Amino acid sequence: MIIDELLRLIERREISRTDAVPNDGLAGSALRHQPELQMFAAVRALSISAGYSEFESDEIASAVMTRLG
Repeated sequence: MIIDELLRLIERREISRTDAVPNDGLAGSALRHQPELQMFAAVRALSISAGYSEFESDEIASAVMTRLG
């Protein structure tokens, strides 16, 4: 299951919240100041690159964040 795989990657520190931080603009500022949002964005980006739709990636990232606590 993708959620368990993502959690293992996070535990091994193979996914980090800095993987999703934009370089500039308001979005970049918001992400730099909110670690949870950064991790959500990193997990979402990884699942999109794995072929999941944006909607599915939102659900996957939400489930991962819920399990992380």
